[in-house]
Amino acid sequence: MTNSRNKGASFEREVANLLTNDLNLTNNIRRILEQTREKHLPDLMLGRWYLECKRYGSGAEPLDAWWKQVLEATKNKGIPALVYKFDRRPIKVRVPLGAINPSLHLDSPFTADLLWDDFIFLLKELYANDIADHEQIDQ
Repeated sequence: MTNSRNKGASFEREVANLLTNDLNLTNNIRRILEQTREKHLPDLMLGRWYLECKRYGSGAEPLDAWWKQVLEATKNKGIPALVYKFDRRPIKVRVPLGAINPSLHLDSPFTADLLWDDFIFLLKELYANDIADHEQIDQ
């Protein structure tokens, strides 16, 4: 039987590596290890983006509780993103509609689920400052 904590940590590392590679970062994205002890920390951060990663066997849609967990971690602090994957399905990322269209509010209850490549495109096109800020963090 698979240990769910190990499975989750493995997926967090996978997402961190994908972000590092797909955004051509020189400063690697790293897991926030304190998240296991402190409730309101995300799994990963990139600039203002707070990313919660969920890997699950069966299913197609993320649980509402997963999105609520991301919202709790970002309350008045950052931009929430839920990165999730089910077996035999592509990685997807749920973001607030306000992250796609800046004229909408980030705290709106409406969301969009993006394929991984679409999320990377979004980051490169609209959030270059967050990428640059991450690169400036002390390694």
